[in-house]
Amino acid sequence: MLKTFLKRAGSDAFKYLPVRLVPALTSLITVPVFTRAIGAEDYGNFYLVSSAVSFGAAIGSAWISSSLVRFYWPSQKDGRLDEYVSTVLWIGLASLSAVGVAGGILAWLFRDALGANLFALVPAGIAFLVLSNLSTTLLQILRAANRASPFALLSVMTTIATTVASVVLVAVFGWGSLGIIVGGVTGSLLIFPFILRQVSSEGSLSPAAASRPMLREFLSYGIPLVPVGLSAWVLVLADRYVIAALRDSTEVGLYSVTYGLGEKIMQLVGMPLLITMTPMLMEAYEKHGQELAQQVQTQFTRYYLMAGLPLVAGLAVGARPFMQVFTGQEYWVAAPIMAIVSASVLCYQLANIAGTGLGIHKRSKLIMYNTLTAAGFNVLANIAVVPRFGYQGAAFTTLASYLLLLGLTYLRSRRYMEWRLPWSMLGRTAVSATAMALLLQTAFGSATASPALLAAMLVVGLGVYAVALLVTGAVRPDERAYLGELALRFPGRRRGRG
Repeated sequence: MLKTFLKRAGSDAFKYLPVRLVPALTSLITVPVFTRAIGAEDYGNFYLVSSAVSFGAAIGSAWISSSLVRFYWPSQKDGRLDEYVSTVLWIGLASLSAVGVAGGILAWLFRDALGANLFALVPAGIAFLVLSNLSTTLLQILRAANRASPFALLSVMTTIATTVASVVLVAVFGWGSLGIIVGGVTGSLLIFPFILRQVSSEGSLSPAAASRPMLREFLSYGIPLVPVGLSAWVLVLADRYVIAALRDSTEVGLYSVTYGLGEKIMQLVGMPLLITMTPMLMEAYEKHGQELAQQVQTQFTRYYLMAGLPLVAGLAVGARPFMQVFTGQEYWVAAPIMAIVSASVLCYQLANIAGTGLGIHKRSKLIMYNTLTAAGFNVLANIAVVPRFGYQGAAFTTLASYLLLLGLTYLRSRRYMEWRLPWSMLGRTAVSATAMALLLQTAFGSATASPALLAAMLVVGLGVYAVALLVTGAVRPDERAYLGELALRFPGRRRGRG
């Protein structure tokens, strides 16, 4: 049964890969364009607005997204999918609209404190909050149903549409950071009808089908998670506001651009697994019990670290040439923090894996306490460190905060569903990633930055890491056999098609 679930998970994760691969690839277009067309100060204002949009999403939609993943399979089993889909759609729209109106009023009241340049971005930010997050919420229905293909396709379509619109508005019309936000609204609007069509195949879109009992279930499970979402926002994004208050918007821009690049690179391999994991674990638990869910969780941990550790190691070596190739010169100074950011994201995503058992057992208050503790530490540490060390200090406090969150989640989840770590395999993976990084530093450490250098580092790094995994035994014999089967099948299929 475990192998069956893992094969399904592998298939779904492969389908989800474009969801992160395409944004990462489009960043190779947008980051060079945006960082050369938009100054660090204007970029800093953009990130302050986009962080506020994330805050609004934590209040307006995060509790719905958490609930809909948890309740899809019970609703499907009880024949209540019409109620489920309609409730998600209309409550999501109402909640996000209310948050948008409240945010607009607050921005108007404090417009003088915000400044003209920052306030000018607010209306577009509100539109993006409502439309983008409603689209994202509806897509989570497809994810909860394990419908990986339409989820991935629509996510990729949205990314491409928003990227094209943003690049045109910034590069052609010179709209600056406003063009990024308006492009996001435009792209989301274009794809929204297609999302509605796919979601309608799961259940009714009619407001008449919305259910008060279903809403009460969502509220009971999701509302305790609102503080979790807010504290997660504080943990992930509040440092931008601390930097803006204690330093300036230019440092916000430097920090946010580098953080965003490191985060997207880590999400490229991590998020396809994590997107697959939660609904797969929920299904395993509901249908087969906790023991199988724990086994699946352990294997997800292995696969995530096998993908994530070499990225952290590679960025520790390659951040400087990467920034020099893909960003404007003004941003190169921030390259040293990219490896710290990538390690932080690794810890944060591991905490999500570790906390799955708390979600399965509906222990949302424990999730809230863990996140609030880490968020409080993050804010206090930033206030203490940022005045002296600036955005570089914020990178280290972020890593410390995520490590604290990971430790708390591990300890407090053990009572409900213990997170079993395969330490021997993880040690072998760490050795393989370290060997790769040392070889890359020796071979390319003093080379001049160029696209050709980055390509060479990627090819050599992947080859060395793959060999090291086999030599250290980090890949089990049955996994090697399965990969061999796939390799043999592929040429056969290609010949059959020809």
